[in-house]
Amino acid sequence: MSGSIQILRQELLLTAEQEQLFDIVLRESDRLNASIQSFLAYARPQRFAIARFDVRRTLNDAALLLRNSSEVRELHRVDVDLPADELWYDADEGQIKQIIWNLATNGLRAMPNGGRLRLVGSAEPASNGVIISVEDAGIGIPSEDLDGLFQPFHGGFPTGSGLGLAIVHRIVSDYNGEIRVSSQVGTGTTVSVLLPARRLVATT
Repeated sequence: MSGSIQILRQELLLTAEQEQLFDIVLRESDRLNASIQSFLAYARPQRFAIARFDVRRTLNDAALLLRNSSEVRELHRVDVDLPADELWYDADEGQIKQIIWNLATNGLRAMPNGGRLRLVGSAEPASNGVIISVEDAGIGIPSEDLDGLFQPFHGGFPTGSGLGLAIVHRIVSDYNGEIRVSSQVGTGTTVSVLLPARRLVATT
């Protein structure tokens, strides 16, 4: 649909008002596509492509993408805090990237006037796993809203599908992980994802 509209826009002689209408339709088409993609990511069974990777690289890659994304405004700052040693983890790296991206974009939206977003990676010795934390200096979350934070369509921002955090919860649950949220209204929010080492099942 989007492609057809773009072709029509190029081939037709349009008034200024008609061009504005075409722009609106294209934007709404993109928004609808993003909503459908989010719904499919939440609803369909996930396929794991397990491999060992360094979570530090994943966090650095995410930070680079975020700094060049449309979510970042002039007064935003994206920092990464990582240990010197490797953070090896066995997982589907694409799913871990999805966790980081969804939490980070939420953090940026919580800072409409700018602020520091911090991506943190560390080892979790108790389970031989890793901890990924996303910290923002945004508007914070009222205590009464924390319980339903990861429910589908709970989104509190004008943009987005309301499925980003629900997708995070689903992926973390698939890894038998845990999500911890600390937030103070007017100060910011920290979301920490604890991912234990995966138990590999022997096959015969």
